[in-house]
Amino acid sequence: MSLNRMAIPLLLLATIARAQQAAPDDRQVTQQLMQQVKDLQERVLKLESQRCVAGPPNVGTTSETFKPSPAAPPATPPGPHPQETAEEAQSSSFSHDIHEFHGFEWRAFGDVDYQAFDQKSTGLGAGGFVPGSAGNFYINDFDLLLTSNISDKAHFLSEIDFGESDAQSFGVDLKRMLFEYDFNDHVKASFGRYHTGIGYYNTAFLSGTWQETLADRPLIVEFSSDGGPIPTQAIGVSTSGVIPSGKFGLHYLAEYGSSDTIRPTLDGIGSEDENNGNQINFGLFARPNSVPGMQIGGSIYHDRISDFARGPSVRLGQTIANVHGVYVRHGIEFLNEGFLIQHAYEQSPLVFNMPAFYSQASKRFGPVRPYFRYQYINANPESLLKDISSRRGPSFGMRYDFNENFAFKTQFDHTARRNQPDLNSLHLQLAFTF
Repeated sequence: MSLNRMAIPLLLLATIARAQQAAPDDRQVTQQLMQQVKDLQERVLKLESQRCVAGPPNVGTTSETFKPSPAAPPATPPGPHPQETAEEAQSSSFSHDIHEFHGFEWRAFGDVDYQAFDQKSTGLGAGGFVPGSAGNFYINDFDLLLTSNISDKAHFLSEIDFGESDAQSFGVDLKRMLFEYDFNDHVKASFGRYHTGIGYYNTAFLSGTWQETLADRPLIVEFSSDGGPIPTQAIGVSTSGVIPSGKFGLHYLAEYGSSDTIRPTLDGIGSEDENNGNQINFGLFARPNSVPGMQIGGSIYHDRISDFARGPSVRLGQTIANVHGVYVRHGIEFLNEGFLIQHAYEQSPLVFNMPAFYSQASKRFGPVRPYFRYQYINANPESLLKDISSRRGPSFGMRYDFNENFAFKTQFDHTARRNQPDLNSLHLQLAFTF
């Protein structure tokens, strides 16, 4: 029994003893003593209430339970507000930063599309569109980007793409998986699977179309897994950094890796296995301090590929040269790239030179961004890119951003093709991120 509890009966016994010894006329003294006892009882109860609130002292355990005085305030446990449930506390914790989980930061990008053509023979069998159909709904890409800072200099990045193929089946493509180490501003190395640094577009944009102004990529920089003519992914090492150059803001890019490209043809009835050898790529570009938002540069890429249509052992050298000039600032987007793809057959004088370019411009007015693009590609009908052949034409439309998480795009395309009718299409897209 605690000392505080023992004090109450002792005080009562002392008071009764004094009252029995007192004379009948000492009632006033007795009443004063009883008042003192009452005051002592209140003080003891108050002390007991405070002890219950603070918790039992570290002097052992007791099976007895003390109820605090009604006037005593209830105890406030540490952590969430007493009225907050466990689910609410967990939700509050995640809402603090929903894109962080066990050291990983993640973002997701996706889109839902509807495309309609003025003829069924579209010559387009990639990106989820069904060949031979005048129009259909499809999901182009769902892109999941994961990043983590291992240390101040070491980082991890993974880009996983879920894409629709034939009969509404979906495949998983690991677009990028990189261990990145920043030695300093002049040397930054990435090891793993990367987007090849051929030009500007392929390094500036993810698989998801949320970051892109238009509803699709220019054909020359379309991912090779969707029929694009250049190798867009490789496994190896990619290095980049700043070159000391003062106000010119020079940067470099150097890559060495393996591509191993299998490119489906645009008519959707076959594919080309290029059986790539190891590739090398070098790029140089400037970001002048005098014009913030501008980048001017170029790159040169080389590897060896196979032409199985001419024979299982036929090899050729593939060289891709690029020049680009872009300006992105103050709501203005102005992108321009030119390419020259050369296929030179070994032990043969046969050489194909295939030029391509695109020019794209847009301007943001509040949530509305109208845009225009013109693209051109001229592939020799006897080359590995015979399914692409010659294509050129404009695209124009508008992007409307409802908020920072989803946008709607309306796009019209006109494509002139060699030895085929001109092709017109309407492309509607709802792009989102979270």
